[in-house]
Amino acid sequence: MSNLPSGTVTFLFTDIEGSTKLAREHPEQHEALFARHDSILQAAIESHDGFVFRIVGDSFSAAFHTADEALNAALQAQRELQKEPWPSAPVKVRMGINTGSAQVKQDTSGTNYEGYATLALTQRVMSAGHGGQILLSQTTYDLLKSQNFDGIGFLDLGEHKLKDIIDLERIYQVNAPDLPSEFPPLKSLETVKHNIPEQLTSFIGRERELKESSEKLASARLLTLIGPGGTGKTRLSLQIATSQISKFKDGVWFVELAPISDLAFIVPAIASVFEIREVQNIPLIQLVVDYLRAKELLLVLDNCEHLVESSAQVADQLLHECPHLKIIVSSREALGIDGETVYRVPSLKDDEATRLFVERATKADSRFKLTESNASFIAQICSRLDGIPLALELAAARVKMFTPEQIAARLDDRFKLLTGGSRTALARQQTLRALIDWSYQLLNEIEQRALRGLSVFSGGWTFEAAESVVGADEALDGLSGLVNKSLVIFEEQEGKSRYRFLETIRQYAMEKLVESGEAVATRDRHLDFMLAVTEYSPTRMFGTEASELLDRIESEHDNLRAALEWATSNHPEKALMLAYGAAGFWVVRDYNNEARTWCNAILERTETLSGFDAERGRLYSLLEWLCVTLGDHKMGRAASEQAIALATKSNDFATMSRAYGTLALTSSFLGDFASAFPAAEKAESVARDHNLIPELSFALSARAQLEFIGRRDLPLAKALIYEAVELAHKAGFIWASSFMDIGMAYIAAVVGDIDTARAAFGRSAETAKLLGNKRIAYSSQSELAHVLRQHGELDEPLAMYRDLLPKWKDLGHRAAVAHELECIAYILVRKEEPERAVNLLGAADSLREVIDSVMTKMEKEEYEQEVPALRELLGEVEFKKQWELGRGMSMDEAIELALDLT
Repeated sequence: MSNLPSGTVTFLFTDIEGSTKLAREHPEQHEALFARHDSILQAAIESHDGFVFRIVGDSFSAAFHTADEALNAALQAQRELQKEPWPSAPVKVRMGINTGSAQVKQDTSGTNYEGYATLALTQRVMSAGHGGQILLSQTTYDLLKSQNFDGIGFLDLGEHKLKDIIDLERIYQVNAPDLPSEFPPLKSLETVKHNIPEQLTSFIGRERELKESSEKLASARLLTLIGPGGTGKTRLSLQIATSQISKFKDGVWFVELAPISDLAFIVPAIASVFEIREVQNIPLIQLVVDYLRAKELLLVLDNCEHLVESSAQVADQLLHECPHLKIIVSSREALGIDGETVYRVPSLKDDEATRLFVERATKADSRFKLTESNASFIAQICSRLDGIPLALELAAARVKMFTPEQIAARLDDRFKLLTGGSRTALARQQTLRALIDWSYQLLNEIEQRALRGLSVFSGGWTFEAAESVVGADEALDGLSGLVNKSLVIFEEQEGKSRYRFLETIRQYAMEKLVESGEAVATRDRHLDFMLAVTEYSPTRMFGTEASELLDRIESEHDNLRAALEWATSNHPEKALMLAYGAAGFWVVRDYNNEARTWCNAILERTETLSGFDAERGRLYSLLEWLCVTLGDHKMGRAASEQAIALATKSNDFATMSRAYGTLALTSSFLGDFASAFPAAEKAESVARDHNLIPELSFALSARAQLEFIGRRDLPLAKALIYEAVELAHKAGFIWASSFMDIGMAYIAAVVGDIDTARAAFGRSAETAKLLGNKRIAYSSQSELAHVLRQHGELDEPLAMYRDLLPKWKDLGHRAAVAHELECIAYILVRKEEPERAVNLLGAADSLREVIDSVMTKMEKEEYEQEVPALRELLGEVEFKKQWELGRGMSMDEAIELALDLT
């Protein structure tokens, strides 16, 4: 066949269902059966102008110029296979058809095709089917649906997850009157765990790099892709990760480090991908390690070059402590740690570069075509740009303005300028900067101002944010032009528009902003924008936020960090406001350690400022609460005393009341009840004297806790907490209500009011879920289970513990896992399953030993009652045997045993 299909190609892939079994059961006839099958397939494909380019065993791969030719070939083949009088057993063939971009490739093995995405999808569509079935991809169906095929119909089988394919694919079954139409469900994947971002453009070339890097990853724990900016490291890492999805039981997870400017936020960025929140007295890195320790998972850390040393330390710790973890890193330099395999990402080969330019140019302008007259200029562009993907994409976007000949001429002039007239080959980074610089010069004045100004955003921005920072004209006309010219990427996130730079472009734009002398004013506007987002309010830390506002601040978290960094150095008075405005977000979403770091830095920076006593007092009041949450009660008491002193000096009674309330809590946790009670009473009196409802609610809850713990005055504690909860609910203090509801539940449980305790725990859990805090939601459910168990219930708390176990595991909270195992064991004893109870207790003991987790006073008291009784019930020999069996279990094995309902 001289005119082979190329460019847009329709592929037909086939294979025999159960061919191995067929050969085994019919050893004498199978060769004849397969030969007849080959003859039927070959004849059907060739009679419809198809080209068979690969036969592997019983699998055929054929290419067609059009989708209808491929469909007719498949129909003819299936009809012939159906009519064939097979002598021993019928030969059933499954078939898949897909259309996409692919190019003919001539090599030592003969004629083949390259076009990874298209070929891979065709293979997966075919593999999902059954013998006798013809399946179509969405693309092929779209090409065929309007054509008239006599008696042929297309059955929509819905969207399916296919192996190694990121996005869901809608699949259609071809129905014909003379062919079977009833088949079992498709063999597709049910669920795939990953957060790989959707790629809006095709992956072109790189077959060799993909194969080589995947092979290296198979034998390595850490694969680092290195190369200069713009060579496509990120895109290759995503493609490798995509191809690995089915190989990792716990998924493939992508962490973007480019927006992070401070090494302290590397671990929080990783933690946020897995929704791991801070836990009192446990370093966040330990929670991440605990979560990943038993996972079979691939982690992709992208754009590490500006944080190489810290990234290396984090990666080294994760790899040493998480034996089933693999990591892919993209960076401009290697991490330099043990076990690292480095793969240098080369530029695209000449044919790949040409294909990339043509494909992107066609997307930029649908009228663009590769012709004999422009082919040489395109080749020149690709050569002068050294095959750098980002450079090619930027150049291709210019076909809306220039011909390939004009683009080539302007590139040449620009290169001569940058190299002092030298015509020698340019370094890749110089080439990339030359192209970006040239692209910048092609922008109009509004677009240039927009490009410079938008560089202050970290982690992306909304259109409204752009208006606030760079102005209305630059946001509307300038941003639109930048999107059209591929300098800004537009994304839709949960139904909302968001924009971002490629990191190389952002760095270039920031340099231009500094050179322009506009950097200070622009960063000031960015700071003012973030002040508006956080909406400074003295009641913020009491949790008046709606979940929508918290989500908005979450989406701007990188911008919040950038604004705080700028404000702390340049506008410390605004840093005070911004930090306190972010208080509710930090507290509710469990960013307590990060918040404490910012508070300490800002308070130190503003120590010598005069006239800001009230603002500093408020920030100290935030710091004291953060210390309570983190269990650092000595620092919390010191912060409380500072807050009280500053609030007294500035007559800020709201801050004064809150500070006294927190001082009461920190003093009680330190065992100093002599100081705690007067502080709580002072907090209440100040709040009542000045009619401060939020502060009064807080003060009453602090007093209730002291009465409950310190004096065991349950009636007074109950009266105080009920009044506090009523005030909080009426005032709409959502987050504060969740904690007060837990206090109400405890007191109600102690006096035997289980219904009230159940309702209060339930409200606390629902509030936490609404605001995005899983830890508090799970804690509320767990505490309810404890209460029910201690009041004689068995089945309901057992069901609750079993529901929570995998959730605690996914949060990486292994201490909670250990305690839940112990509680399930206590229930199993009463259900006359003492052996399994001892297994779980042994497993919990081993887990606590590994994580160095000691029991609380209440936990220890119950444990010391249960274990001796269980030892006596089973006898020493049997008890020790079952105990050691449990200690030998992994955490996953213990959870599986606890969840076994048989």
